[in-house]
Amino acid sequence: MTTVAEIEKAVRALPEEQFAAFSSWFDEYEEQRWDQQIERDQKTGPLRDLMEKARGDFEAGRCTRL
Repeated sequence: MTTVAEIEKAVRALPEEQFAAFSSWFDEYEEQRWDQQIERDQKTGPLRDLMEKARGDFEAGRCTRL
């Protein structure tokens, strides 16, 4: 199994062009994982409770314009 140290060493050894391609891919991958986490939190996690409270406050007229 590959360790983080091995991955770090391999990334450091990449030529500039390959590093740029890897970096671009990793940025997109990280964004996808973040989006998936937000979606999970909206459905079953801490964001769900906050969203329901905000919706209730809005519907009850307890919100003001920014």
